[in-house]
Amino acid sequence: MEIKCGNQKLEAYPVEPFIYEVATNGKKEFYQDVWDAFGSNLHMNNSSAKITKIPVIPISDEQIKAEIIAIKLGEKRTYPGEYIKEFKNTKPKVQKNTKTRPKKKITLKRVLYVLAFAVWLIGALVLLFNSR
Repeated sequence: MEIKCGNQKLEAYPVEPFIYEVATNGKKEFYQDVWDAFGSNLHMNNSSAKITKIPVIPISDEQIKAEIIAIKLGEKRTYPGEYIKEFKNTKPKVQKNTKTRPKKKITLKRVLYVLAFAVWLIGALVLLFNSR
């Protein structure tokens, strides 16, 4: 595939021989990297999003022109479905751990109770040692 960068024409090909389609609720996004597809907003914000791995083969400019002509003539193009793979949505489910206790908040009231207990304990120890 040729791309234009400034006044130069460069050859460009996908990094991987696959592209990844993220689809949900009629919206579609395409990514060249599987990690970009899994990290996309469409996938992260919707648990029913499906990621499909689609093979891509770089073709020459002549083949691209032939494809465009075939589409304009209305020719139905069929591609082998055995190579298209759909990923299962395996987002980890958040489970509540029932064994841990919730954190207690430190409040002024609790601090004063601890200080009062400490003062009482010190006073009791002083009385105990002075009575001997």
